[in-house]
Amino acid sequence: MTWSERMQSAWKTFKRGALPLYGWSLILIGVIVVLIVAIAIGVIDQLRWTFPNIHNFGGANSYSPGMPVPGMPPTPGMPPFMDPFTASSQDLFSYFGGMDFSNLLSVIGSIAGSLFLIILVVWLIGSAFYAGIFNLTSKAYRENVGFKDFRFTGFARVLGWQALLFMIQLILFLMGLMGAFALRNSGGVLLFFLTVYALFIVAIGLYTLPWLSSSAIYLLIHREVGFRDALIGSWRFFQRHMGALWAFLGTVLLIEIALEILTRLSSGLAGLLILVVSPFIAVLGIVWVLTLEDETSPGSDSAAVNTSFSSEQTINLQKPAPLPPSPEDKPSYCPSCGKSTTGMAYCPQCGTKL
Repeated sequence: MTWSERMQSAWKTFKRGALPLYGWSLILIGVIVVLIVAIAIGVIDQLRWTFPNIHNFGGANSYSPGMPVPGMPPTPGMPPFMDPFTASSQDLFSYFGGMDFSNLLSVIGSIAGSLFLIILVVWLIGSAFYAGIFNLTSKAYRENVGFKDFRFTGFARVLGWQALLFMIQLILFLMGLMGAFALRNSGGVLLFFLTVYALFIVAIGLYTLPWLSSSAIYLLIHREVGFRDALIGSWRFFQRHMGALWAFLGTVLLIEIALEILTRLSSGLAGLLILVVSPFIAVLGIVWVLTLEDETSPGSDSAAVNTSFSSEQTINLQKPAPLPPSPEDKPSYCPSCGKSTTGMAYCPQCGTKL
């Protein structure tokens, strides 16, 4: 299948599933915005309890030295509030109500927990949404679809794939960190190590980029096999179709360049263009892998084997030569009257024994 045929197939698939795809995209955006706002409000509320006067930074409101600070009990021997410009001998955190370093660490921990919660929620929702896009697109690839065809089958497999990628990235990061820590006292060797390490990461990233763009789709296509076997199959699929997968990445790059040009020409349409084009890019990647799978499906492979096997056989269109008659088939005659007696023990005319 040529590049133009794949693009036509992707466009046809996208038109079939555009309405439910955009509907679910808007639902996803709304859910993420609500969650982020809710978590942000929780973080701000935590900061207000920890820093009662954080809203007064910059002198919006003024407190007298003996005025109590809301939410903070008075500290013996220390004014409840002191302006930072007149409290040079006090701790820096006294501006926020006499907070010490241990309280700051607890606040940082709570904020880090909230950020981790945001990342976790976005990760789960994103994995579920990608599984839904795949199920919708794989059905729209062959027939018309509706809003209910957006299913979350394969959600666990997407989570496992992303967790595997995270572990690989973490291992590579720890390798570089440990190497840099071991060579921290040798400036020239450390610089050489960091250069080699950066080139190594870039080389691995460029080589495996087509695999990274297609492996999750391959895992979802082959849900009937185990995760390990499907992962090995995705690597073999990448090696067989490296050129076609690089063509897909080049197509996405051209689309992104066109988007960048359009957004620079009209900055007000940037968000709308991203909302319109991003679902098509997701559909394009799925359809690209599906078309490659159709070309290398087991049925087509067996048909190719049968064709090659049949082509090796020699076909003779000439009429075969007749076989020579056996001695038993030769005609015999009666020695007395000359009557034909083929296959008989006595002559039917004169009764002579043959």
